[in-house]
Amino acid sequence: MSMMFEGKAASLGTREHALAVTHGRHPGVRDALQWLTFSHLPEALQNYSRPFYQTAVEMVSNITTDSPELITSLNKLIEAKDSAVRAGIKHDTGRAGSVPRPAEVVRPPLLSDGVQA
Repeated sequence: MSMMFEGKAASLGTREHALAVTHGRHPGVRDALQWLTFSHLPEALQNYSRPFYQTAVEMVSNITTDSPELITSLNKLIEAKDSAVRAGIKHDTGRAGSVPRPAEVVRPPLLSDGVQA
């Protein structure tokens, strides 16, 4: 599932997709969907995170009136997603804790003022 954002196709789970879905919505709705994006995660963890993003997109698409209840429900999805990803890490690695760092660390991109992100 992709959407158009600023004239480009935005893939499901990307920051751009979340911005397209929440365009014109309350900042709490926009921020919540950003926390649920998953394209930046390693592929194995995307599988644990994706259903929560998809549910949030469906909710935001079907509930077009912004309200404290909508934002609360999105925040609860964030909490559930975080727990599911942690459970997935433990399932995959056999231990609690963060995912091991990659063998090679890539330098983060520079911001327009030359400062690293």
